Amino acid sequence: MGNKNIVWFTILSLHWKWYSKIKLTYNSILIAYEVKQPILDAKLAALRSHSPEVASWINKIPLQKWTQAYDGGNSFRHMTTNLVECMNSVLKIARSLPICALIKATFERTATWFVERAVKAYLMLQASHQYPEEINAIIRKNQQQARMYQVHQYSRENNEFQVQETFSPHDHNLPISFTVKLNDWWCDCGHFQVVRLPCHHVIVVCSFSYINLTTYIHPVYSLYNISKAYEIQFHPVQNKDYWFTYPRPNFILDPNMRRRVPGRPPITRIHNEMDKPNLNKQSKCSYCRNEGNHRG
Repeated sequence: MGNKNIVWFTILSLHWKWYSKIKLTYNSILIAYEVKQPILDAKLAALRSHSPEVASWINKIPLQKWTQAYDGGNSFRHMTTNLVECMNSVLKIARSLPICALIKATFERTATWFVERAVKAYLMLQASHQYPEEINAIIRKNQQQARMYQVHQYSRENNEFQVQETFSPHDHNLPISFTVKLNDWWCDCGHFQVVRLPCHHVIVVCSFSYINLTTYIHPVYSLYNISKAYEIQFHPVQNKDYWFTYPRPNFILDPNMRRRVPGRPPITRIHNEMDKPNLNKQSKCSYCRNEGNHRG
């Protein structure tokens, strides 16, 4: 029984290590998505005290590179470092084709997308729409939350206001208040400066001051700018008989330089430097999860 208890204790301790690692990764992701700078700083301080090794690695990366709270509103809610990855699933079948067919499929798919999105934006502009439906849905949701607030104006020149809840479901004695600075595109809740869309506190202030709400919607969300992004014209590739003669030397690939990797090539995503294996890490057994032995 003693040996069995030791084995079970070892298994539970290993599972606890896996759980701690997963929880640490999840907490790091939550820190990146945090929009309020004071809360982010507090979470980072807790992470540094809990896991100094992870904190030392994170400290090497500037905060504006991976957090919403410090990126200056330049990400516009896009929390990814590789937007090209979104094309992988769309071109998954084409990636297995020869290089000429791959380029042709990518070109034709991109041209089709540009035409479809340009036509959609044009028709919405012709129908007197100013923003796409996704942005209108966010504004409507924030307007529904813009209730039961009291507004105090502190500066007419700087457009500084204090928005205070007249009723709060939270368990505290004092109502929650938020400072809104319209000239600085700032709200204490953090969403205004991160998303560049009016939060419900800014909506209350604009209603209080009779300010047009569209003044504080970033121009990047307008249908006009979206249509400008898709105004580039694609032209079909002419018949090969009309091509110019290529006067430069031809390059022939050396078959001996081809990289041969065992197994089928992956098609789910493109690996980058984060996927490089750790050569110093020993493999673990799939049963006991100990290093130095394997299942066989």
